[in-house]
Amino acid sequence: MKVLLLSCSTGGGHDSAAHAIGEKLTEKNIDWTMLDPIKLSSESFSKKVNNLYINVVNNNPNLFKGAYKFAEMYGSLKIKSPIYAINKLFAKKLEKYIEDNNINIAIATHLYPAEILTSIKKKNQNIHFIAVATDYTSIPFWEETNPDYFVIPSKDLMNEFTSKGIKEDKLLPLGIPVSPRFNSTTSKQSARKLLNIDTKKPIILIMTGSMGFGNTESIIDKILEKYNNEVNVIIICGNNKEMKQNLENKYKQENVIIEGFINNIPLYMDASNIILTKPGGLTSTETAVKNILTIFTNPIPGCENHNAKFFEDRNMAYVSTNDDDTLKYIDILLTDKTLGKKMKTNQSKFINKNSTNDIVEFILKEYS
Repeated sequence: MKVLLLSCSTGGGHDSAAHAIGEKLTEKNIDWTMLDPIKLSSESFSKKVNNLYINVVNNNPNLFKGAYKFAEMYGSLKIKSPIYAINKLFAKKLEKYIEDNNINIAIATHLYPAEILTSIKKKNQNIHFIAVATDYTSIPFWEETNPDYFVIPSKDLMNEFTSKGIKEDKLLPLGIPVSPRFNSTTSKQSARKLLNIDTKKPIILIMTGSMGFGNTESIIDKILEKYNNEVNVIIICGNNKEMKQNLENKYKQENVIIEGFINNIPLYMDASNIILTKPGGLTSTETAVKNILTIFTNPIPGCENHNAKFFEDRNMAYVSTNDDDTLKYIDILLTDKTLGKKMKTNQSKFINKNSTNDIVEFILKEYS
């Protein structure tokens, strides 16, 4: 059996979901490959799409918000979008790749490859693929894709997806796939020793996403002003080298630790008491699987607002819109152990920690 995992470079979460499935396939000794299908036709175009996304999100979030709302309205027209028309251009190269490499099943963790595969499937019924939603909402244009099955984050979202015209018998509410590494746990004390961090002080972990999104300096200043040297603050800047350099230039104290892109996020989560993060679909799921007390800040307008609301409505996280609220929630979570325990209980109740394994088991059962 050969599996093709397809993602796109707009944000790291989609890639992480695909890699998570790949890790589990490796455990099962299943042959798999991962690629960005747009790069098959034009690596430069793929890079331009990625750079445009990053620039708009970081520099003009209101523009992204407007575009997202427009896309939601466009979806209600029930006609193929310009997004579909553009992605259709990459169908020929991907179809040839699938045929040349004897792929049995493709898994798309991003809308764009799902659009490309839908275009191929219209002419070639031998193409089989599964789409995987990586946000806690039906984002615009999922409804114009035609996978064999559609993995969605929760059964609580079934009505939302069917209301967009997606058939219920295609929906698999198995959850968002995260790396199997998030399912193992290292004790706080051991994790801190491995990371060479003070084992006694509470740790507040600030994650800015793969792109290093948001103004972190303001909240760091307020945390240090309120707690002084009583807490450790760790900031993960992702691929944003400029943010990392600026923070390193400003914060010289021992209790502020600044990291760039790292491969051991699960260990940092194990070491921490509280995480402040933007509510990306993957990161949100990872925090819940890890059972870490969570405060969502700086959502990218659009799907991340839906992610935050999904978690807030089920008491799995706090959602903050300003620094004062963030400080208030930090204080609550550091002092009220009962509320913290309830948050962790709800994370375990509403999030499938075995999603990645369940998805792979379904693939093996359906396509082997």
